[in-house]
Amino acid sequence: MKKRITLFLLAAALPMAASANSDELMSAQAAFRQALAAQNSTDAGLIHLQQRLEDAQRRKASAEADIQAYSQKLAEAQQQKAANDSALKQAGERLNAAWQAVHGSR
Repeated sequence: MKKRITLFLLAAALPMAASANSDELMSAQAAFRQALAAQNSTDAGLIHLQQRLEDAQRRKASAEADIQAYSQKLAEAQQQKAANDSALKQAGERLNAAWQAVHGSR
């Protein structure tokens, strides 16, 4: 009789143990899937941020090249303006001298 009760208790405990193991397996699988999804999301975010950083670096390099080119063009334009100012001053002085020579000081 004791054997029967022991066997009965064992038989009753097996499904509960199997059920607990199945529950743990399902829980572990769910946790793994959740961690994997988080990892995939993080990886996608990293890739996106890396691309944005590279784009920003390219824009910065382009802007720096533009700054250098415009600075050089501005310096050249300022030199041209100084040359034009000097030529205008000389032409004005020449015109005044010619006017004075023709019309005298009236």
